[in-house]
Amino acid sequence: MHTSFQNSRDRLLRHFLDFLWHQWSALGVAGQRGGDDDRIIDPEALLLATTRFGRYDSRLLDEVIDWLCSNGTRINLQRLRRLHDEWPVADLRVMNSISAILSQQSVMRKWTTISDPIPSEVKPEPLFSHPDGSPIPVLHQPDPDFRRNGLLRDPLERRRMSQSPDPSRAANLLCCLRALFGVNARAEIIAWLLTHESGHPAAIARDTGYFSKSVQHTINEMEDSGHIRSRRDGREKIFWVKPGAWDFLITWSQPSGFPRWVDWMPVFSAITTFIDALGEPGLDDAPEQVQSIQLRQALDSAMPALSRAGLAESLTASRKLTGIQLIDAIREDLIKLENTLEPSS
Repeated sequence: MHTSFQNSRDRLLRHFLDFLWHQWSALGVAGQRGGDDDRIIDPEALLLATTRFGRYDSRLLDEVIDWLCSNGTRINLQRLRRLHDEWPVADLRVMNSISAILSQQSVMRKWTTISDPIPSEVKPEPLFSHPDGSPIPVLHQPDPDFRRNGLLRDPLERRRMSQSPDPSRAANLLCCLRALFGVNARAEIIAWLLTHESGHPAAIARDTGYFSKSVQHTINEMEDSGHIRSRRDGREKIFWVKPGAWDFLITWSQPSGFPRWVDWMPVFSAITTFIDALGEPGLDDAPEQVQSIQLRQALDSAMPALSRAGLAESLTASRKLTGIQLIDAIREDLIKLENTLEPSS
């Protein structure tokens, strides 16, 4: 049976764009309000993925920029840079353009710190593409902020319909904690502790995107408040919060407790790897052996991210499989990957 990898790629891309829309809408981006989700939204991970995949949905990218113009101070720029360095998913030219737009506001001048220089020899190209990769033509004078970064698009027009994150939605817990504690590591640390039984600073740092020593220093300070507890487990110091002590933070009706923590960046990284691999020109028409080799390379490349996200154990594909067996197994795993994006409540 002939396998269309392009169709599989397009299906995964559609699912991912729907997911991005759902999470951004929950944060306040103007769009159709989706159902509630019991998983915490990670604004930095979401933004990094959107700079890349928003190029396939101009309305999504423009509404996200509109939201950032009003809520950009809610983004932790230090964490954004750290996550990008570990998981290079973002399109830096898009990120640079967004930085230029936001930094025109005095309260967001710090956005200039995330810009990276673009080589002068980079040839300008259309910013937006159809899902099949064909470029969307520019009909007017190109937007200058994007043009300086080698991207051509019609001038950005903000609709100014964005709202602040709704505290009645459990998925917005992290943004609510930032409003309460500030845009710093303390918000992520509290969010992590509220969604785990206990943990040591290295695990918290890995999942939140901070340096381990920074988390250790900060959480030791926070322990002095009497609201965070610790115990020794050999050489490790384990931290936790007393169950029920922080329930006053619950401002939503569903779920009954705190939302689930999801380490989104490795999930996004794995999805990016497969979308890129399945979209390779000529893959559909290549011999089965060549297809198998290329898919194995994609699987090997995505495996560290899948393992980090806790998804590797459920995979059907493995290095023991070859040929059509490997191809069929990866197709099955792609459906599982799509299912991880479905909202849960």
